[in-house]
Amino acid sequence: MILRDSLKKLPNNSILILSTNKKIYRDEITTHYKKNINRLAGARVLICLSDVSVALSIITALDGIVEAFALISPATSSKLISLFAVSGNFEAILCNDTKTFNDLKNVPPVFHDLDTLAASFTPRKIPKETRWLITTSGTTGEPKLVSHTLMSLSRTTKVDSVRGANVRWGMLYDYTRFAGLQVLLQSVISGSKLIVPPFKDSLDKKIKNFIDHDCTHLSATPTLWRKIVMTTKVNQINLLQATLGGEVVDDRILSAIAKLFPKARITHIFASTEAGVGFSVSDNREGFPLSYLKKPPLGVDIKVTNGKLYVRNKRVYSKYFGSDISFASKGGWVDTGDSVEIKKDRVLFRGREDGVINVGGDKVYPEEVENVLLKHPLVAAVRVYAKPNPITGFLVAADVTLINSNTDEKEARKVLQTYSLEALDRHKALASITIVPRFDLNSSGKIVREVL
Repeated sequence: MILRDSLKKLPNNSILILSTNKKIYRDEITTHYKKNINRLAGARVLICLSDVSVALSIITALDGIVEAFALISPATSSKLISLFAVSGNFEAILCNDTKTFNDLKNVPPVFHDLDTLAASFTPRKIPKETRWLITTSGTTGEPKLVSHTLMSLSRTTKVDSVRGANVRWGMLYDYTRFAGLQVLLQSVISGSKLIVPPFKDSLDKKIKNFIDHDCTHLSATPTLWRKIVMTTKVNQINLLQATLGGEVVDDRILSAIAKLFPKARITHIFASTEAGVGFSVSDNREGFPLSYLKKPPLGVDIKVTNGKLYVRNKRVYSKYFGSDISFASKGGWVDTGDSVEIKKDRVLFRGREDGVINVGGDKVYPEEVENVLLKHPLVAAVRVYAKPNPITGFLVAADVTLINSNTDEKEARKVLQTYSLEALDRHKALASITIVPRFDLNSSGKIVREVL
């Protein structure tokens, strides 16, 4: 299976991408690069481009020809890109600005045009399948490259060009990240249209773009959804599908989406760069059914051991690309890093193991505290983190944005302090609360958790 063949099954006049001032048709994507593309047989190429349509044309041309290509966010530092290039033995970099790498040593040749790159390359053997390389988030260490194939990335994609012609996905993610690539592939392979507003636009502008282009399907993190539901005129989107992923999903955001978009099917997807798509839930409840442990819905094994969630996806390579480091056990199980608890017929997420706050020997999961605070009517968004303390080691602190910016901050802190003491165990209660106007989000649509 290669992307070019999948796209050729679509009608010739299919519109694949809608941006602010242009339409990109199927033929433009599938026929853009032909001249010397077979000369790149067996190559390893790093792709760092800001234009989604240009990147899609290049990916379509390279899939099934090169040994591997890595999708790197344009926001990535040139130093980190060069480290990827060296560790993965890449032979070329495709980027917007070749001057970016002028001061760096040990980098492969840099090109801004695929035809020029192909003309300079000596072909090798065409691989059985091309590796699609995606970077990890880097939140728990230096980012790494994870190997996928088109098959592993698109196995949950529903191909129905008749139905797809009436579907319009809105793009809120960076297309180089796992979640963004899922939206891109789901859209183009199924013959849907992908609405791509400028990535740097404000959320208000993006929502207007979605309204103008009749968006029907939208995917975002719970954090981003909390912002979406509070955006002016968002109810003008005739949404039929709302997808959440990347963070713990709580009942409040599920209810808010359901109320705002009564026609929408709401789906929570559990996925990670290393494990791929594990499972999805569409019953409008947080967590996932206990029955998934015995009968996984998407063919990816799931288990809970000592309160930790593991998945096993046989379609994903188990080692980081360019490294001997394996992220899976000998049995193929990937530790997701998520702590969970089983309550009756439900498996609920508590939080990330690597984010645990140690308060005098007691574990506190920031996500667990955030989930409680988000239930309070004053709170729009929250970030919980550790605050050093000479006696207990750490205490629990929170930054909070309020639903109504005119709310008295001093009174809000007092109310939330009392609420946390009543709703949480003593060691989980907030030692300090800071009211902030907004949170920065990373390229995955998650709150930036580093607190200086």
